[in-house]
Amino acid sequence: MISSKFPSRNEMVRSTSDYVYNSVRHSILTHEIASGTRLVESKLSKELNVSITPVREAFAKLANQGLLTVFPYKGTYVTIISKEYVEEVYFVRKNLEAMAAELGFSKLTDEDISYYENLITRSDEAFARNDLYESILYDIRFHEHLFELSGNSLLMEMWNVIKYRIENMQSHAKPVMKAHMAIRHRGMMEALRNRDCNAYIDALNEHLKSNSVAVEFPRECDIKYD
Repeated sequence: MISSKFPSRNEMVRSTSDYVYNSVRHSILTHEIASGTRLVESKLSKELNVSITPVREAFAKLANQGLLTVFPYKGTYVTIISKEYVEEVYFVRKNLEAMAAELGFSKLTDEDISYYENLITRSDEAFARNDLYESILYDIRFHEHLFELSGNSLLMEMWNVIKYRIENMQSHAKPVMKAHMAIRHRGMMEALRNRDCNAYIDALNEHLKSNSVAVEFPRECDIKYD
């Protein structure tokens, strides 16, 4: 079932396509619809009381972000994450985040440190009330901020390619790991306070390694979309 409660038509949306996109994305990340589920445009348009066109636009955007997988002449499915998929994202992510740190650390201010601390608090508060979706969003913003500080538009563009895939992976890992963001990001937070870029990158790599093995995802060869 697709969530029609978040976001509402009067909140956080600018168009019908945005409404459909956010509704489906929320349902995927909260597992209201399971990985491997086939989504049918006509069925969803009736369920959300919209026309086919915005559904098609939303599907295209979600597929581009890796949340949906499209098979020509077969259908559109919620992406099933594979072990190989996780390894590929991990490899790209650790290098991109290290580059963002190298460029952004010299620009850190006390206000940035407060921002990081606030994100951790809000993510843990959301997780405590079982709001997985919001918890993930604050976690992603934590990692995104150094990209913003880097001032490198191409690096930011590359981050935007993989961050939605990271969100999807986190939606599976967070419920399993259960540890609060304040614990999992302790080393990175300490390095940020000390303005120690090398220590941050070391802590980041340890953090990403623990995330990558939190869930045993299937091999690509074992995945089947029915």
